[in-house]
Amino acid sequence: MQKIILIAAAIIAAGTSIAAAQSTPKTTKKFGDWALSCRQLKTDGPERCVLFQDILWQTSGKRILNVSIARPAKGQPYVAAITAPLGILLPAGLTLHVDEKELVRFPLRFCNINGCRGQFPITEDMQKLFTAGKKGRVIFRQPNGQPLRVEFSLKGFAAGFMDLKTK
Repeated sequence: MQKIILIAAAIIAAGTSIAAAQSTPKTTKKFGDWALSCRQLKTDGPERCVLFQDILWQTSGKRILNVSIARPAKGQPYVAAITAPLGILLPAGLTLHVDEKELVRFPLRFCNINGCRGQFPITEDMQKLFTAGKKGRVIFRQPNGQPLRVEFSLKGFAAGFMDLKTK
């Protein structure tokens, strides 16, 4: 399972870090508040797709959170990755809710200039809750220990996830 999660993280990160010269052009489709981005990383390789949403600060327009879902390879489980802002309390990890139900608590795996990332495999039950839900919420801790809750919309997730499953 550890290997699957690490591979998925590489795939999710690859969507934004592979040089354009090494891949075919990226295609992006919108599904409500979600987007599906696909790119063929190698000419003879499979197309890799990521369903994602960037949550922005209303005042500055800067990204505060990124929620993404991808599958490392056909037949393997989907993996969700959440990138939270830098400067948060790392040992506390992240907590994900859909509507009012807590789905999962998970550790942060690494930080880079884009933020601090945690990830976890998506179960069938989680897929159903995301598909039927109205809003998600990620909770992380500020350095002073106070929780910060960031909500995101699930509008368009069901359609986007159905399209991701066909890839």
